[in-house]
Amino acid sequence: MRPRALVYLATFVFVLASATFAGASVNKSIRVDDGETADRELSSVNGSITVGSRAELQRSAETVNGGISVGDDSKTRDLVAVNGGIRVGDRVSVDGDLRSVNGAVEGGEKTVVTGRVETVNGGIDLRGTTVEGDLRTVNGHVVLDRGSRVLGDLVIEGRNNHGRSSHSKPLVIELRDGSVVEGDVDVRDEDRKVVVRLSGGAAVKGQVRGAEVVQE
Repeated sequence: MRPRALVYLATFVFVLASATFAGASVNKSIRVDDGETADRELSSVNGSITVGSRAELQRSAETVNGGISVGDDSKTRDLVAVNGGIRVGDRVSVDGDLRSVNGAVEGGEKTVVTGRVETVNGGIDLRGTTVEGDLRTVNGHVVLDRGSRVLGDLVIEGRNNHGRSSHSKPLVIELRDGSVVEGDVDVRDEDRKVVVRLSGGAAVKGQVRGAEVVQE
């Protein structure tokens, strides 16, 4: 079975291509200013999406060839990028998912994501962030720091022979400074070496399947 994220990518690109005929931005970046409320879906093909501090997105924000950044104390819905990263500041409420294909996802202090955090080829770096759903990646290193919490599972999806190499470096999952995965760590690629490093009182409350655990 192909990773869900790859299936989602194909669907997302098709939807955005169709959306260009319905008013979505093609070659321009989109900005929501500090304190502004946007009640429309934000979609761009070749532009970034920037959301200021204390702003609110009442619908999703999606881009193909650009990144998404959200300032402190803002509220958003789903944030989705294909060839760009997603950076979310401190004390942000994300009512939905954070999804990136070829970019990193970063979350700040006291930020809460009610859905999932997913990448394919990008790292995940959460510092004081709570994820109420699963955290999933295919090829991305993961860092959970400053008391971050994943209430669901942390899943390493199978690569299905894409980029597979006997000399590939281990994928590293680092949990630091009291960070916790409440569910399981589940490696679904039997040919991938994965190392889970725990330090500063960090813990995995569920089972660890398919990975080496190193207590530091």
